[in-house]
Amino acid sequence: MASFRASAGIVEVHAGVDPASVLEAARAAVASGWHVEDSFVDVEPLARGTGAPRVTVRFVVPTGNDAEEDASAWQAARLLAAAVGRLATWTDLRVFRRTRGRWDRLEVS
Repeated sequence: MASFRASAGIVEVHAGVDPASVLEAARAAVASGWHVEDSFVDVEPLARGTGAPRVTVRFVVPTGNDAEEDASAWQAARLLAAAVGRLATWTDLRVFRRTRGRWDRLEVS
């Protein structure tokens, strides 16, 4: 099974929304079709002044060929973005694939 990360920068949580619910929505969206290994909010981009905090979900895609796995990972990322978009304004959707101990960013498919 291939391991992936999907993430989106969170620009602003909508009025009246509990910020913690944004991460839970992202996790639940991915968990609807994939096994989720972890989820977290990365605040380093904000602390470094290089961007918005990022909601990140790590998940696995059942074994197939690389193109099928990558397409499935992008499908999960789009579900993450749709779920987050109901609660917050987001930007910069990204997908990374774990390859030999490092996270390689995938081009949009």
